[in-house]
Amino acid sequence: MGAARPRRWRLPFQRSAPSSPSSKSLPVSYSPARSAAAAENERKWEQPQEAAPPELVCPILGALMADPVILPSGHTYERACLQACADLSFFPPGAGSGSDAMIPNSALKAAIGTWCARSGRAAPRPPSREAARAAVLRAMPPPPPPAAAAAAEAKSVRTRRAAMASSSNSSYSSPASAASTSTYTSSSEITPAEDDAAAAKPEVAVDPLEDEVVATVMDADEDGEVAATLAVLREATRESAERRRALCTPRLLAALRRVLLIPRHASARVDATAALVNLSLEPANKVRIVRAGAVPALVEVLRSSGGGSAPPEAREHAAGALFGLALCEENRAAIGVLGAVPPLLDLLVSPAQHPRARRDAGMAVYHLSLAAVNQTKVARFPGAPKALLAVASSAAEPTPIRRLALMVVCNVGGCAEGRAALMDAGAVAAVSGILLSDARVAELEEWCVAAIYALSRGSLRFRGLARAAGADRALRRVAEEGTPGGVRREMARKTLRAMRGDLDEEADLTGSSLECGDGGEDCGGSIVSDGLMSFRRRQRDVGASSGGNTAEF
Repeated sequence: MGAARPRRWRLPFQRSAPSSPSSKSLPVSYSPARSAAAAENERKWEQPQEAAPPELVCPILGALMADPVILPSGHTYERACLQACADLSFFPPGAGSGSDAMIPNSALKAAIGTWCARSGRAAPRPPSREAARAAVLRAMPPPPPPAAAAAAEAKSVRTRRAAMASSSNSSYSSPASAASTSTYTSSSEITPAEDDAAAAKPEVAVDPLEDEVVATVMDADEDGEVAATLAVLREATRESAERRRALCTPRLLAALRRVLLIPRHASARVDATAALVNLSLEPANKVRIVRAGAVPALVEVLRSSGGGSAPPEAREHAAGALFGLALCEENRAAIGVLGAVPPLLDLLVSPAQHPRARRDAGMAVYHLSLAAVNQTKVARFPGAPKALLAVASSAAEPTPIRRLALMVVCNVGGCAEGRAALMDAGAVAAVSGILLSDARVAELEEWCVAAIYALSRGSLRFRGLARAAGADRALRRVAEEGTPGGVRREMARKTLRAMRGDLDEEADLTGSSLECGDGGEDCGGSIVSDGLMSFRRRQRDVGASSGGNTAEF
């Protein structure tokens, strides 16, 4: 027969469509595996991309932010969009004026880069000037008709005069009785649809005292008038929770911010900061106060009091207000970005300051340092780790102040940069010295064990420092004398195991929970994550037990 001739394939340069749908003939180059791969690729391209988290998207641009900046109010926008807003004289929510400082939000920018890398997207690029301007024009609500605007303005003037005539400066009508005389509505929306929704909501009554405070602060020629009016406001904020919620409006907060920032109103700063402390007692007011831009004004009071421009009492109230605002988890990152950590640390470690001011500053730093972004701020602040350890180790300091310093040390030790800074400052030796001291204080001992526990995260450097400081003796005593199954005892025993090298790196970083009964020798767990979290859950109410933000001034 002979050898078979090789078959020659004819490969068409273009794929031709089948002659009829019922045709069962396949192209010559058909391969089931190749066809399946092509279909899979088509399905991947057809699937929509993962939506970006809303906190990473600029509210004006509607896209990922390439250069996010944070305003004093805590709002974050794309820098180019804010510049376009300034050119168009349009102020989005949180932008009180064109002169507001724009602080780069480095933490959010890093989070955007991480999300883009994880989702396979390219890093966003700053929008062009034309694109930012177009986005702002889309976000701006359309102007109302001239006739409607004039009618609304006339109605507002009439109702405001009626409210002022029917009530004195010290009286207040309930929202139910004053709903028909409302003259002010706060609107932070930037789209027409949201404006329509807000118009459908019932109007909120205006406290007559709000009008008096705003008018006095804006128009008074003498500082004595402003001081007298703010003294009335301070008393009003002590009346009831309902009155505090009614008075916490953007207009009133803007007036208080003006008093704190303008030097000629220095005599009224005590009452202004006390009023902010009282307003911050209400959970619903905490975010409003931060978004109104009060944090930079409070920071200015803390910094300027050293030069005599603000009384010490104003500094004490400013620290109390920041403590109250830091109790809200949503505020912590914004307060830290706005520069509150350094002056609060200075106030905490200064023995010349009033104990109550130091306590409020310490509680503020403690709650702020629960946020990871603020832990690195404390670690990087020059001299902060050494100053905190000096306060914690000084027997001359009051016990509550020493405890607050140790609480902050425990939080800072929760991040790698904080642990390195604390070890450089001699934290292992300082905390071990407190445990080995003859004057043992049970209140401090618990936090000392937690601090050493936080520093012991699988570090060879920690093992050498702990052995040199005699930490093993102190921890062994706590492990023997502690309550069986107690968190303090378990932290001491696991730290001793880390010093001996009994825990490998993998178990040290990703172990299971410490809550394992009576704490046997073979109880596995993380050196830091689970045990310290369990310890912090026991201290969840530390603000209330340490004189929390509940006092009215």
